[in-house]
Amino acid sequence: MPEETIKKFGRDLAQGLYYLHANNIIYADLKPSNVLMNEYNTLKLCDFGLSKKLNDLVKPEEVDATKPKSGTPYYMAPELFSDDGVYSFYSDMWALGCVLYELATGKPPFAATGLKDLITEICEKEVPEVEGFSPLFNDLIKRLLEKDPVKRIYWEHLRKHPFWAKEINQRKIPRQPQFDKYLKEHRDINPDEFHE
Repeated sequence: MPEETIKKFGRDLAQGLYYLHANNIIYADLKPSNVLMNEYNTLKLCDFGLSKKLNDLVKPEEVDATKPKSGTPYYMAPELFSDDGVYSFYSDMWALGCVLYELATGKPPFAATGLKDLITEICEKEVPEVEGFSPLFNDLIKRLLEKDPVKRIYWEHLRKHPFWAKEINQRKIPRQPQFDKYLKEHRDINPDEFHE
């Protein structure tokens, strides 16, 4: 798919995710088969069966750390394969990077024949550069597919990324209580300082 088309489609996907995040929802299952196109060539998200409301994630009965995370492994962020990993807006960012990469190359950025090998690739292998695409596109992919969710690109930078050519309109993004808890308990990071 040409880069200009990916720019348009990617912007539609980013705006859809941004809207969900601003409304306290983690999509949790972004993948090509959950993206539809209308008659005006505008992309739309579908299948919200795995989506999570931020408030539901902090209810003790809703969170079971021993339960495997749901989703399609090819598009799941590395942190979701660890016991202490949590769904967050950052895991949706990872999936966005996977989908953009697949739009450019026709295949996901990480692939293997077995689940164990796939998890190893996702958690350890470097992000392959997309040949024939601009440095701006490759920079965006690299920042979306950052292994560490704490270092992964976030809305304030994603919406202004020069790949889009024009900023995505700003929305107010809520705090993520479960991700804040993860920062404090597993990363020894003060959530207030992280969100400044």
